[in-house]
Amino acid sequence: MRINADTQYLGLFGNPIGHSMSPLLHNYILQKMGCNYIYLPFAIPGEKLGDAITAIRSLNFRGVNVTIPHKEAVIPYLDDISPEAAACGAVNVICNENGYLRGYNTDGAGFIASLQEAGVSLQGKALFIGAGGAARSLAVSLAAEGVSQLDFIDIDLPRAQALAGSLALPLDVLAGAHLMSKEKFTELASLSNIIINCTPVGMYPRIGQSPVDTLDMLHPETVVCDIIYNPLNTSFLAMGQARGLKTINGLSMFVHQAALSLEIWLGIKPPLQLMKEVLLGELA
Repeated sequence: MRINADTQYLGLFGNPIGHSMSPLLHNYILQKMGCNYIYLPFAIPGEKLGDAITAIRSLNFRGVNVTIPHKEAVIPYLDDISPEAAACGAVNVICNENGYLRGYNTDGAGFIASLQEAGVSLQGKALFIGAGGAARSLAVSLAAEGVSQLDFIDIDLPRAQALAGSLALPLDVLAGAHLMSKEKFTELASLSNIIINCTPVGMYPRIGQSPVDTLDMLHPETVVCDIIYNPLNTSFLAMGQARGLKTINGLSMFVHQAALSLEIWLGIKPPLQLMKEVLLGELA
């Protein structure tokens, strides 16, 4: 990669960001496609988020991705947000159009694309472990695709209740909020068609952790998903695999999100298979 006076900037805002493969992936693809851009990671403390958004304008960044824990908190600092971002109340892509900052959300679209690739039928009940910005984004998209019930289980019950109560859902889709406990998880999981870990538990470097102790209560057709992609096979997914269940890691979702980000910023459609190969080369 050659950097010169014409090089333009993209970036990642989050905290922590040490686990992220976004800089590796984006810089490889940008170079491969002949785009004179560089993608830089920034660990942004919550109290500095406003300053960081101002810097997008002052340093003329073309755009940034936004990750944990800023996806919801970033919205008041933006000039506008897309309908998808408004529906889920979270932003993971910011595009700078001559100082006008617009927020987008590609989490849901990326997740749906990963399920479709795996041949998963989108129906029945979905159980979300965690009730943060990622769960919010995925829930809206799943409801739009035909899932009839969304349950959120979290160690913070008010947060789960706030999420379930604030979603803009079709009238025939139900949403419930629950405090995480072994008993409640067992009850909900045994009735769910798809279970999604939307927490960072199990993410690098704490790869031995899982948000739950067992998946023994699941029926054989339940699909187990983890939005974490580093590592590729989390302890949570390994429990599902031990039961012979269909499991989906966060790699495909991440690739589709990254591709959509580049399309929003630069109007290009990067090669999805090459993006997957780049990541597998690092993570496998």
